[in-house]
Amino acid sequence: MKKAILSPHNIILGLPSSSRDEAIRLVGERLIEEGYVTSEYVDAMFEREEIVSTYIGNGIAIPHGVGKARHQILHSGLVVMQYPEGIEYNGNTAYLVIGIAGKDNDHIKILANIAEAFGDEDDAKKLWHTRDVNLVYKLFTEGSES
Repeated sequence: MKKAILSPHNIILGLPSSSRDEAIRLVGERLIEEGYVTSEYVDAMFEREEIVSTYIGNGIAIPHGVGKARHQILHSGLVVMQYPEGIEYNGNTAYLVIGIAGKDNDHIKILANIAEAFGDEDDAKKLWHTRDVNLVYKLFTEGSES
């Protein structure tokens, strides 16, 4: 049976503000705990951040590993963490930090789905403060094969 890319269990809402690095580590640790990646993947997420910011706009950051970390991905997966008060993320404010791991280039589809779903700031803002995990899950999985 194929592992789901996103489960409601991996959507964590209402987290207190933290640093960018703490947020990246937290989503990375959850990806590890859920069996999506090996422990080395978190280092690859920080390496990616040194190359280019993973903040994509509209209050959303999508930390993920560098290309050479592909072998550290066991299954494609997403972890969504919400910071209603926002966190400083490379000169921007992120309200959603979405850790991703894409096996066999699944990350391209995952990134495209996120960009399409939340390209509109009003749509993104709905998720900044919601307390409804099912709303977040529905918005992330509508039209996808998770």
